Amino acid sequence: MSVSDNKSFLKLSDAQIMALTIYGEARGESVEGQIAVGSVILERVDHRNWDGKTIREVCLKKWQFSCFNENDPNYGKLLHIAEQWDEEIATNAALNSCWGIALGLVSYNIPRTPEIAASHCCQYATKAGLGGVTWDDKMKVVAEIGNHVFLV
Repeated sequence: MSVSDNKSFLKLSDAQIMALTIYGEARGESVEGQIAVGSVILERVDHRNWDGKTIREVCLKKWQFSCFNENDPNYGKLLHIAEQWDEEIATNAALNSCWGIALGLVSYNIPRTPEIAASHCCQYATKAGLGGVTWDDKMKVVAEIGNHVFLV
């Protein structure tokens, strides 16, 4: 079963999926870094039809966000959270913070990161290395926030 077909993820709203993605990708980052990851998600929804037209489609598309790759250490954590959302959101402070950011971004109460919003096609990778990806030599760095590099 692919992650995009997993019923535990499919029962969640777009805002919950965004919160899970921010949690899986940037829970150790500053609020600014978490908002930037959420901004990437929304930019992909708005400007990149090939990876989805909804937050759920964009986040769960294979190989787009490493936390949803089944071999990623975060995958099991995210699956558990999806299956136990109510309990986790009540007891997990980091998830609760990511949830607040996701709700703020989707309701437009939190503005997108300006330099990310200005770049309509973003990718990110950690500063420690671009993960061996081959597209990095064709990309332009538009922001560095915490341990993330944002590219267009």
